[in-house]
Amino acid sequence: MRTTTVRELRNNYAQVMKWVAKGEEVEVTRRGKVVAKVVPSVTAGLKEVDWAQSVALNRTAWGKTLTARESASVLADSQGA
Repeated sequence: MRTTTVRELRNNYAQVMKWVAKGEEVEVTRRGKVVAKVVPSVTAGLKEVDWAQSVALNRTAWGKTLTARESASVLADSQGA
């Protein structure tokens, strides 16, 4: 984890954002104490879904296209809900 001061963040904002975009977490300090943490967005790690391929995989795995209710159930199960 990287550390930067409030002043460095203000003066080198673009560089700090490059670190965060690469997946690093950055602690921001003021007078030696951590006052904030800048972390990558959760959505930054998500990948695009090829929906046509997803439907084809569902047909292969389930033998049919799933209904909305069945899809919601599978999604909830995969998220631990």
